[in-house]
Amino acid sequence: MIKSDPRIELVEQLLCDVKSENGNLDPTITEIDTAIYHEQDFFDREKEAIFTDAPFILGHESMIENSGDHFCHDHLGRPIIITRAKDGKVRAFLNACRHRGVRLSNGDGVSRRPTLVCPYHNWAYGMDGQLISVPMEESFENLDKSCRSLKQLPCEVRHGFIWVNPNPNGNMDLSSFLGELERDFEHFEVGSQVFFDQSIKTKKTNWKLIVDAFLDGYHVKRLHKKTVGPLFLDCVSASNTSEDHIRSTVARNEFSELMDLDKDQWDMRHHVTFAYQVFPNTTLIFHPDYMSILSVYPVSPDETIVNHICLIPNKPQTDAERKHYERAFSIIENGVFEAEDFFVCEQAQIGMKSGANDTFLIGGYEKSMEYFHAILNRRIEERSGRTPQPT
Repeated sequence: MIKSDPRIELVEQLLCDVKSENGNLDPTITEIDTAIYHEQDFFDREKEAIFTDAPFILGHESMIENSGDHFCHDHLGRPIIITRAKDGKVRAFLNACRHRGVRLSNGDGVSRRPTLVCPYHNWAYGMDGQLISVPMEESFENLDKSCRSLKQLPCEVRHGFIWVNPNPNGNMDLSSFLGELERDFEHFEVGSQVFFDQSIKTKKTNWKLIVDAFLDGYHVKRLHKKTVGPLFLDCVSASNTSEDHIRSTVARNEFSELMDLDKDQWDMRHHVTFAYQVFPNTTLIFHPDYMSILSVYPVSPDETIVNHICLIPNKPQTDAERKHYERAFSIIENGVFEAEDFFVCEQAQIGMKSGANDTFLIGGYEKSMEYFHAILNRRIEERSGRTPQPT
């Protein structure tokens, strides 16, 4: 079992770092052109190359447990609706009536209804996307309702996550996309988690600055000194890549306990905290007793939608359990993400456009960021056929 656990390598690296003065520190500096955070032409090429034809995590299946449950998702440039039908299957469609294209549902939260009815002319669809009712159908000669089902998108539930490709003709080869990461998800048992809460907000910053922040273990003891910083050792972190994804882990104060334990006793939530960057836009953070799915969606070079979903191991059975997770979600969402991480990202966005820096520096404790930008540049070049340098 231990040999099959990809997380072991990173924890072993942390052990080496703690036992040696500088560990595996590589002090080589990398420079990033600040124009990639504010230049419109780069943004347009980046969004076309990265966000139009790939699997994205849009939610967790525990969000829509019952037939008729559904939610909207508008953050990938297309109106999308995720549904669970009577057959129990989760599906994704373009949220547009096949008569005049009017949206069938609105809002960010989960709703439940037996059918999706267009408010314009009341064309009705089942949660499986089939057109089931057309008022005054006799006025549409030879109408074949089977040809007017909702436009379906590639969609699959795997490890509990709802994966959707916004391109109706796009690829959904999750085995190739995830690679070894599937074993990580199995060890973390993400498929059995349940939805607890969600926050959706718009921030005045480039999407990559938020991704960068959650790849950076260098800031934890400094930026978060009044919140979660005291829970971690300073700059005892490690990362590696799997396909186009990045595993990162940071040692918690309890890490010293791990040194005297056999590997099968290592606790990947108690001794360390893992964060996975699922390319391109989702960070999975494994807190001690709950999990964050943090997804960012570019709106413009300096505006980003942030969707934070909280998953917990089981539905709260008591009021005390519910209040515990309410406090935990509030602390991480409002005290850490909003007041600290997103705040400095918005401040950095202002600085990027000020002309103070043509480049910014990535140091030895920020190597995960270097991985991310190398992957991003390669993917843009592959899709666009040109080197993704700012003009």
